[in-house]
Amino acid sequence: MPKILAIDDKEDNLITLSAILKNLIPDCNVITAQSGFEGIEKAKDELPDTILLDIKMPKMDGYEVCVRLKDDEDIKHIPVIMLSAIKTESDDRIKGFDCGADAYLAKPIDEYVLIAQVKTALRIKASEDRLRNQKDLLEELVLKRTSDLLKTNQQLKREIEERKQAEEEKYRLHEQLQQAQKMEAIGTLAGGIAHDFNNILSAIIGFSELAINEAPKETKLYENMEQVLKAGHRAKDLVKQILAFSRKGAQEEKPVSVVPIVEEVLKLLQASLPATIEIRQSYGTDLGAVMADPTQLHQVLMNLCTNAAHAMREKGGVLDVKLSRIDLDSEFAAIHTVVKPGPHVKLTVSDTGHGMSPEVLKKIFEPYFTTKERGEGTGMGLAVVLGIVESYGGTITAKSELGKGAAFDVLIPILDATAEKKYEEPKMLPSGTERILFVDDEQFLIDIADQMLTRLGYNVTTRISSVEALKLFESDPDRFDLVITDMDMPNMSGDSLAQTLIKIRSDIPIILCTGYSDRIDKKRAKGLGIKAFAMKPIVMRDVAVIVRKVLDS
Repeated sequence: MPKILAIDDKEDNLITLSAILKNLIPDCNVITAQSGFEGIEKAKDELPDTILLDIKMPKMDGYEVCVRLKDDEDIKHIPVIMLSAIKTESDDRIKGFDCGADAYLAKPIDEYVLIAQVKTALRIKASEDRLRNQKDLLEELVLKRTSDLLKTNQQLKREIEERKQAEEEKYRLHEQLQQAQKMEAIGTLAGGIAHDFNNILSAIIGFSELAINEAPKETKLYENMEQVLKAGHRAKDLVKQILAFSRKGAQEEKPVSVVPIVEEVLKLLQASLPATIEIRQSYGTDLGAVMADPTQLHQVLMNLCTNAAHAMREKGGVLDVKLSRIDLDSEFAAIHTVVKPGPHVKLTVSDTGHGMSPEVLKKIFEPYFTTKERGEGTGMGLAVVLGIVESYGGTITAKSELGKGAAFDVLIPILDATAEKKYEEPKMLPSGTERILFVDDEQFLIDIADQMLTRLGYNVTTRISSVEALKLFESDPDRFDLVITDMDMPNMSGDSLAQTLIKIRSDIPIILCTGYSDRIDKKRAKGLGIKAFAMKPIVMRDVAVIVRKVLDS
């Protein structure tokens, strides 16, 4: 049973925190203290697994309490999460971390973010306890064997070296564990956000498409709806980026132009970089398109640019981003075996920062290698960036000198003109007259689908309940030519509904839709007999293409 100590001078805050923790972590034991002095004493007596500490308290504020906790050998290993109601929290956050805090949350606190932080802290504490136990066992083992190993100096040296290697391996595994736990917490949060947000985006994009089709062109209304659609698609891409970063989203390679991605990343960076860092950019001509996932490319560039900015954060400098076309020869391809000779897009990211030594430069693409302090990494190292680029048939090269900055060249093969033409979308939307049963537990999604499919010529029947849809289908299995169902619905999920419908009528084609689900993907859906698997939000063109493809197959 995890033990959590909450320290706050306000009783109402303690009651609220206790309720949230006990509701979402049912087996936890919440201990409370209404002053810093009482909190320190209870921490020593109870030895909790995690401490929630308010900053603003009379007599002894949270900063001093945190310092005293971390100065005590018996309790300094307990994770401390600081809580503050101050909106301009940058200085307070830094001060909190300087005092030894492990995490910082601003009020009002989102209960899911709080629980994610607490669970992460509990997992880290548990892993640290296990590591301490392992260390104690290791030390006992060394002591027992020391008497025998003292027989010769050579034996003693060998044992010391073995212990040193074990400590290094233990530290490396601990770092990997912390990284995995952080990504797990981010992934869990991202999955929940993606599911709900994609449903909302389905409404925004869907109704906007329906409205723009009725609005007269060259009117202000038409222009405004175009802007809404653009914003909706940008939000859709943002959700993909969140899922890709947490490694929960499926990647989709397609012909893309690198220039818009670079422009988007630099716009995002411009708002967050200090004024001492100047951004320069230049683009060559005849760059063509590359076969890649736009979200992954966004991540690659963001990682390289943030690394460059980090190298210049103290003295400032110039972040230079260039795009050009280069023809790689067989000599270069012989050295970089993943690459094939031919035309490539060359993306160069350079900085005027402190640079790297030859020793560091040799290790930068190794997994888990970093020169940043704890807590400053992005969670996506250069090893992952290189892996993404190599999956496209490209590579990354780097050069740097101490005091002279660093430069990274990302090389990705350019698609030939014929390959690009193969991926052009048809201008006319495919349509039909077949009978479709559409099932979703959100009324606005039913309204959108009904209007979209009806405009495409189909005869549409809708149901807001999977149970109602099953009863309708059982009464007349031959009434429909296609079923489109949502995945996450109460009483009966979409995959369960699909399996039941197939048992009733084995040849019924089914399309399964979801905003995000870790229970189903394309491979598992196909194994259940489902004809197609579609991620929300689905735009009208996607609906038209998928429906026609399934009906014609």
